[in-house]
Amino acid sequence: MRKEWVLGMLYAGLWAASIFSGFLMLCCPVFPLMLVNQKLYRRLTDLIFAIWELYPVALMEVLFGTKIVVSGDEIRPESALIIMNHRTRCDWNFLWGAMFYGSRRPAHKLKFVLKAPIKHIPGPGWVMQMAGFLFIDRSWQKDEKVLKTSLDYMRDLKNTYQILIFPEGTDLTPHNLEKSNAFARSHNLEEYKRVLHPKTTGFSFLASTMRENNQLDAVYDLTVGYPDKYPQSEMDVVKGVFPQQVNFFVKRYPVQSLPTDTEDLKAWLKNIWKNKEKKLESFYKQQTFTPEDDELLGEKLHFNNDTSNALYLALLFWTSLIVITNYLLITSTLMQIWTLMHCFLLVVLSLTKGSLAFEIYCYRKNEEEDDYMVEYHSKKKK
Repeated sequence: MRKEWVLGMLYAGLWAASIFSGFLMLCCPVFPLMLVNQKLYRRLTDLIFAIWELYPVALMEVLFGTKIVVSGDEIRPESALIIMNHRTRCDWNFLWGAMFYGSRRPAHKLKFVLKAPIKHIPGPGWVMQMAGFLFIDRSWQKDEKVLKTSLDYMRDLKNTYQILIFPEGTDLTPHNLEKSNAFARSHNLEEYKRVLHPKTTGFSFLASTMRENNQLDAVYDLTVGYPDKYPQSEMDVVKGVFPQQVNFFVKRYPVQSLPTDTEDLKAWLKNIWKNKEKKLESFYKQQTFTPEDDELLGEKLHFNNDTSNALYLALLFWTSLIVITNYLLITSTLMQIWTLMHCFLLVVLSLTKGSLAFEIYCYRKNEEEDDYMVEYHSKKKK
């Protein structure tokens, strides 16, 4: 037990330190690009975050021996919407491993849809803002505008992104399950044990808008299962409660196979979750996902989950960056000023609409100036 605590605190400490170090040493230096060249800024911040994603995967494999097993369809480098059940508050911790082992190179550019308070967390919240994550307030009047503005911006950048949403809205706990089943009873729906009834409004809006923007090639349905123990909360991570294995099953739905009507999309998602309940029921009996359970699945794939050289390189790079950052924070007055200045900047941005909103504002202003200059030179020639 003591060893688990030590490893858990080491993992949590290195995880947090890597984010803060990456924020100061990698993200902040490219921040000025946001004002003048948003496309390059987005490309660099996406690259930085994609490289960081390898670090927690490497840490959990080295410290705890956790293996990520991914089966089903390969995740392609395409514009996509990803949906996933939310077993624990820490599912994202293992999702990086699924994306690493289950994705075709080049690396994906995954953006989460998250609750707005997360963006205020010093370090992680700031980096997620700069990485282009989408933060919602659980007020559809506000959230619809935020999502539409963000998706339109990604479309205009002409880049490939994947948007991940947890349709259940929260993790699976006895309290949340009872609330979900109370809702089911009041609406004459089936009661679940392994998942919560999904919220459909956000999903249908994202799918419809992305399709209208020509930025939706497919929807990926990810199902995560834990054969043994798992961390339900961040405190469990600190305690070192890590599974020996985490299983992911991936199914790809081409955009052509999706319903076009909003209500039909909502019904489609509900049916996906009904099947997910059955799949998880089978998983916890057999301790593995069986592709044969899904007759519509095409090519069956199983990904190699041996620790790769890329993970070892990530472990070396980020751990070294932590050491360098801490040394500079202790010995350099300039580094201390740099840190205070950028922390203050991100606090201010977080108290407004966030870093991504400011980035979009800069992009639109530059667009207006470019249009004005084109019009000005056109008139001048005449």
